[in-house]
Amino acid sequence: MCELFAMSASRPTIVEYTLDRFAREGGERHRNRDGWGIVFAEDRDAHIFREATPAADSALARMVVEREIPCRHLIAHVRRASKGEPHLANTHPFTRVHAGRMHHFAHNGTLHGIDDLAPGLRAECVGDTDSELAFLLLLRALQDVPHRAEATTLRFDIFRRFAAQMAVLGDANFLFFDGETLFAHAHKRIFETETGLSHPMPPGLCIRDFAQGSEEGPWRGHGLRIDDLPARIVLLASVPLSLHGWKPLPEASALALRDGHIVSSSLS
Repeated sequence: MCELFAMSASRPTIVEYTLDRFAREGGERHRNRDGWGIVFAEDRDAHIFREATPAADSALARMVVEREIPCRHLIAHVRRASKGEPHLANTHPFTRVHAGRMHHFAHNGTLHGIDDLAPGLRAECVGDTDSELAFLLLLRALQDVPHRAEATTLRFDIFRRFAAQMAVLGDANFLFFDGETLFAHAHKRIFETETGLSHPMPPGLCIRDFAQGSEEGPWRGHGLRIDDLPARIVLLASVPLSLHGWKPLPEASALALRDGHIVSSSLS
């Protein structure tokens, strides 16, 4: 029951992010947290902050909010460990440099038996999560595909096939940024209910697409605040972060976003 959040915006945008409140209001209100991480992408590079401790007790988490780092693309993850100890090496988002760009990956779910798909690849992992191994599998699938704009459709198709393969193993909610494009896959997730934890069910991700000129800042959500909304901005989250405007993504749906625009989609 990790919590995912992502943003794609048409210009550098500041998101004030209160991690602990986002996690509590967004989904799990009564369970301990095993770490958190945020990536503020900046062209080929990124500001990356991660800790394997609860955000509620973190001076670093408070500092991240206070720094107000503007970016066009953002990925955040609040972890509830299902596989792998609560260590820094197992804390999302995971990052690798490939083809001169920083690549970032975050996952909500558990992928059973993934090691059987990647003999020998486990040795390249820093930690011992199924999520990091899935990230390396995706990078291997993309290793010969260029980053040129005309190759986006091919990269999206490879991402979709990868996500479908992972969904056979378990819950496969993914956020992946390749230094240019943000890819997302919505599947199923566990929810906390009044009677306990649910079985995995959709939606795995929800979307808030701000139409151009339809809304002006400031915008506030559970644990989030955006004072100056750009002309185009799309938010993704595990569950809706405000009362209005959010839509659940269908099970097994995939998106590719760049600078606040959906450039590829499996949605009809």
